[in-house]
Amino acid sequence: MTALLVSGATCLVTLGGGLLVLRLQAYRGLVLAFCAGVLVAGALMDVIPDALQLLESTQTSWHHHHLLFACSLGFLVFYLFEHGAHHSEERDHPARYNHSCQVGTWGAAGISMHSFFDGVAIGSAFQAGGEIGWVVTAAVLLHKIADGASTVGVMLGTQHSTRATTAMLVVASLAPLVGTLLQSAVTIPTPMLALALGWFAGVFLYLGASSLLPTAHESGHSRWLPLATLAGVAFVYLVQRLVE
Repeated sequence: MTALLVSGATCLVTLGGGLLVLRLQAYRGLVLAFCAGVLVAGALMDVIPDALQLLESTQTSWHHHHLLFACSLGFLVFYLFEHGAHHSEERDHPARYNHSCQVGTWGAAGISMHSFFDGVAIGSAFQAGGEIGWVVTAAVLLHKIADGASTVGVMLGTQHSTRATTAMLVVASLAPLVGTLLQSAVTIPTPMLALALGWFAGVFLYLGASSLLPTAHESGHSRWLPLATLAGVAFVYLVQRLVE
């Protein structure tokens, strides 16, 4: 019961972070630049280290280079997907050219998947013991604001409507609760979980660098955009230090 209550709290924190970004759409360029920094730093300082820790905790023939290969594939597959969609839609529907929407949806789905695994981690930690459970809870809660902000940033940065963005934010917010509920019923092989997180880390790097940052500069030409991106990186770094 405690694990479910905690997962419910993470849902509210994620939702709050996303709604805050939605309320700040008047500062769209700065918000997207901040989210780009959060997404890139989160991939490098949060998702990949978590995946490495998962991989090292099991007796498997897969090693860190397999994880980094999965990360590279995530980046390159989304590049090829967007590149192919760009040429296809530009040729077939030049007046309705919008090649990045599908990529943005997949990126937001990746954040939801990461949130789902956060719920799995909370459930597993409380099964191992109350003290471990609360330590994991603190770590998860601290970065859920960034997850909500990143979900909204990815959706808005890839030309989705406010309605679609809100719907995906709700999915990402509920994902930890679903993860906790299914944790005891479904067993996910840990090495596969680690590689999946590595793959999505590559997706986050691509979206942050190739979608959110360019869109931020198209939305506004403020001289504060680089500082907003650095602020996103600093936010993730400070959260990681607090967790440690």
